[in-house]
Amino acid sequence: MRIAYFVTDHGFGHLMRELPVMAEIIRRGHELTVVTGTAQAEVTDNYLEHKAKIIVENTDAGLVVFPGSLIIDTEATIAKIRDHVQRWDKLIEESVDADAYVVDICPWAVIAARKKGIPCFLMTNFTWIEQYESFVPEELLNCYKDAYRMADKVIYFDLANKESRAFLGEGFEVGFSARPFDPEKVKAIKDSSDKPIVLITCGASNSGIDYDIDVSDLPYTFILTRSLDLKGDNVRYLDPKVANTQDYVAAADYCIAKAGWSTVAEFVTAGTHTALLERDDTAEDTMTINQLKDRHLAISVKVDELKDLKSVIDKMDHFEWSSEIYENEYSRIADVILGNI
Repeated sequence: MRIAYFVTDHGFGHLMRELPVMAEIIRRGHELTVVTGTAQAEVTDNYLEHKAKIIVENTDAGLVVFPGSLIIDTEATIAKIRDHVQRWDKLIEESVDADAYVVDICPWAVIAARKKGIPCFLMTNFTWIEQYESFVPEELLNCYKDAYRMADKVIYFDLANKESRAFLGEGFEVGFSARPFDPEKVKAIKDSSDKPIVLITCGASNSGIDYDIDVSDLPYTFILTRSLDLKGDNVRYLDPKVANTQDYVAAADYCIAKAGWSTVAEFVTAGTHTALLERDDTAEDTMTINQLKDRHLAISVKVDELKDLKSVIDKMDHFEWSSEIYENEYSRIADVILGNI
C-alpha cells in the first residue's frame, strides 16, 4: 500500500513518536511518503535510511514564542495561523496521492484525505484547538474544528486529553510510541560515569535563569542538551548532532525535561524518574503533567526551582513512584493503521 504521513513541523516531538511507526510500516513492505518541515525532513530521511520519499513542506502554523523563552507571542501566533490557513487550499490541491493518510495534527491534510476519498488516521494526544482556544479568534479556530471533524479514524495515544476525546469522539486506543532503546549504547552511557546520571533536556524552558549554576560539589554526572548553564567537572554537554538521545534517557537515573509527549514516552517506557517543567501558558503540558502526577509517573517543578538542582533531585528521591511497566507500542500502532485501511 501507498501511505502518506503528514507530521506537524512545530518542533521535533511529534516526529519522534511517529518515526518508529514509519520504520515499521516500511519494514512490512509498504511504500511511504513523509510530508514535514525542512529540519524534520532531514532527521526523517536519516532515521528511515533513505527508504521513504520525503516532501519538504511548511505543514503547520504552530506557536510563536518570544525569543529566548517559551512564552507564547499570541499576536504573532494569530498572524501566522491566518497566513497558514490561507495556504490550505494550495496545500490540499497539491497533496500527494496515496491509499491512506496518517496525520499528526496537521488539519489541512485531514481535509485533503476527505477530498481524495481515502482513509485518514488522525494521530493525537491533543489538537491545536486546545492550544488555541484561549486566544485565537473564533473564525480561525472554526477552520481547525471543521478540518478535524473530517477525520474518519482517530488514534488516541496514551495521555490523550479529555477535551480532544470529547470533540473527536471514538477512536483506537494505543499506548506510548518512542524510538527503541539500544541496550549496548545505554550500557556504554551508564558505564561512562561512576556517579548517578542526571539528564537535563529542557531547551529554552529555563527562561529567567541566565547565569551559571555551580554543581561541581554535587555527587552526580550532569548531561545536558541545550539547557541550563552548569559549571563543574561533572557536567557534559551533548553535541546537537547526537541522534540517539532516547538512549541517554534510558541510561539516566534522573531526568529533568519539558513535558512534550515524545519525551514523556521515552522516560515512561524507560522507567526513568523524571521532573517536568511547569509551563502555565501551554495547555498540552499542563494536561500531560496532571495525568502523569496522578499516575505517580512524574513530579513537576517550576523554572525557579532549577536554581537548586540538589533540591529537585531530593524531591524525586522522596517521591512514591509507580511500579507499573509501560511497553513501547510503535509496532502495535502500525498494526492498527495497516489493519484498518
